[in-house]
Amino acid sequence: MCSFQPLVVPGLLQTEGYARELFERASHFLGDEVEQQVAARLARQEILHRASPPLFVAVLDHTVLERPVGGPKVMREQLLHLREIGDRPRVHLHLVPRGTGAYPGLNGAFVIATPPEGDDVAYLDNQLHGSIIERTADVHSLRRTWESVRAEALPHGATIKLISEAADSWT
Repeated sequence: MCSFQPLVVPGLLQTEGYARELFERASHFLGDEVEQQVAARLARQEILHRASPPLFVAVLDHTVLERPVGGPKVMREQLLHLREIGDRPRVHLHLVPRGTGAYPGLNGAFVIATPPEGDDVAYLDNQLHGSIIERTADVHSLRRTWESVRAEALPHGATIKLISEAADSWT
């Protein structure tokens, strides 16, 4: 799976506190709906804890480390979690560095999944709902955008170092 997120930490990598803050403050969900959404998001993360998890490559924009979602405590916990999960052999994190101007992908988040059998599919999320993209030309277009975004990003090791530094800054 290839995930690009220019605004927030990808759902598969979010802590409970970070996810809850997003659902409470940045969505239309209320009360029990928030709790249901948080629980569903956390349950989906089990895919990364399987005995044989998929390869998950995530590119984040540097602003994700600086946006105070939930305040210092939530951000520090979230970034420490990113650092920890980034140590897993099948999770690769990459950061588009601060100061990068406009680059492909800034028009929105997307995920491309390569199933064991079959063609790539993509997923786009917006304010109303998510959409699965299967049309070959559209998936190829997103794949080209992914390659451009990935080319802008730092290597995994440099990314983990910056995430660690950012976590320390949220104390």
